[in-house]
Amino acid sequence: MNKLGFIITLLAIVMASCTNPSSKQSGNIQDSTSVDNTMISTNNSEDDLGWVGSYEGILPCDDCEGIETVIELKKNQTYNAHYKYLGHTGDDEFSQDGTFTWSILGKVITLESKDETSQFQVDENELILLNAEGDIITGELVDRYVLKKKM
Repeated sequence: MNKLGFIITLLAIVMASCTNPSSKQSGNIQDSTSVDNTMISTNNSEDDLGWVGSYEGILPCDDCEGIETVIELKKNQTYNAHYKYLGHTGDDEFSQDGTFTWSILGKVITLESKDETSQFQVDENELILLNAEGDIITGELVDRYVLKKKM
């Protein structure tokens, strides 16, 4: 196939994929409505004040049974966190206060204190601890990196 024929074929494929699903005669109207609503939705976690409150759970720990964690997020973008190392000897409990900032897309918060920085994805009624690169932690213990909102 020559270059011109290849380009015309490629353009035809691109144009065909750009058709609006709601303009097709066959198909589920409910499906196309949900697609359209998803595309125009600009909601993010930061805009929804439902994130204000306390979150708790037991995070995994390398050298203990887990870290009992309670994080309180406040409307003024400050937080208080309390950590208790379960089954750990020595200084096993501490608290920290600090501020947090939202990511550009408003889905991730970065907790900042004088000692450390950590990131959480904010979902409905939960915080998900992210790794150092800001990605969701995967593997067998994925469910253990979630803090649930106290109701």
